[in-house]
Amino acid sequence: MAIEVRNLNKRFGATVVCDNLNLDIPDGELVALLGPSGSGKTSLLRIIAGLEVPDSGSVLFHGEDATHTDVRERQVGFVFQHYALFPQMTIFENVAFGLRVRPARAKPGSGVATRPAEREIRAKVTELLKLVQLDWIADRYPHQLSGGQRQRVALARALAVEPRVLLLDEPFGALDAKVRKELRRWLRRLHDEMHVTSVFVTHDQDEAMEVADRIVVMNQGRIEQVGTPDEVYDHPATPFVLQFLGDVNLFRGRTGHAAHSPGGAVDDVHYVRPHELDVVADGIEGSWGAELSQALTLGPVTRLEFKRDDGSYVDVELPRASWQQLRESLRLAPGTRAGLRPRRITRFSAGGDNTLAHGPAAAI
Repeated sequence: MAIEVRNLNKRFGATVVCDNLNLDIPDGELVALLGPSGSGKTSLLRIIAGLEVPDSGSVLFHGEDATHTDVRERQVGFVFQHYALFPQMTIFENVAFGLRVRPARAKPGSGVATRPAEREIRAKVTELLKLVQLDWIADRYPHQLSGGQRQRVALARALAVEPRVLLLDEPFGALDAKVRKELRRWLRRLHDEMHVTSVFVTHDQDEAMEVADRIVVMNQGRIEQVGTPDEVYDHPATPFVLQFLGDVNLFRGRTGHAAHSPGGAVDDVHYVRPHELDVVADGIEGSWGAELSQALTLGPVTRLEFKRDDGSYVDVELPRASWQQLRESLRLAPGTRAGLRPRRITRFSAGGDNTLAHGPAAAI
């Protein structure tokens, strides 16, 4: 089921949450709406679901205007962050709920699905519980399950009604880091099996990069960029996208001038990600000198903090083995100096254009 969003506007009081949004979501794609709190991503998801009505604009399902279609007629499955399971019902009955509450009869042409026969319901629920690998606890209650298991039950319940579109609002936000990582990989595999058009909201960059076919980066009710994970990370359209998708060092200066431009005048803004910096001997051409402030090793990665001569700080990230080699070859330790040389620089000029420089560039 393809989804089209056209000239969509929505505000709550003075706050604009959807600012003339236009978006195409192809049939069968898994799309992440990524952005900070207040960016409008959940409001957009709720408008697609039919839980909110836009002030203007339209939402089309497979080319048909669904802007004012009742939520029950949209055939949308919705998964919330906090599961929303019925505590008094078994896992089996929770999954069966959406099928059991359907009317025995529906008006012709209403778009409302009718209730299946009881044997069909039982077969469908059993199939879905096997799909989410929870058929062995069908007779348990939600309080007897872990958070990850409850979220899988919520997903099975959403899939039970055979939705044309699956919508997920921060589906793993309430879980701990390890379970969250396991579930997002599981969701990706499940989507590859079912191919239901799916849209999920997240503020977690890693989650969006790992799970989604395409990422919609949102900020203050606007869409900053739409692209594959590689496209938005390697070719950010705006400074916001670049800074939101991971750590970055920011420098201001004039291209071709040493250090920072005098008097505080700025022609360009330069961005270098921590892992795009090489640590070399102090004084090497194409690098700038800095003093190592601290080194912190976290498992396989070491993060270094350097202080430049102008007082600004620069973060560098490198594999643990590389840090061990640097300590020996450069006798590097907190309080000693080294050179920092960028392999890649992204520049955003005052006019808003951005260019990408590879390899050592003029000092900034």
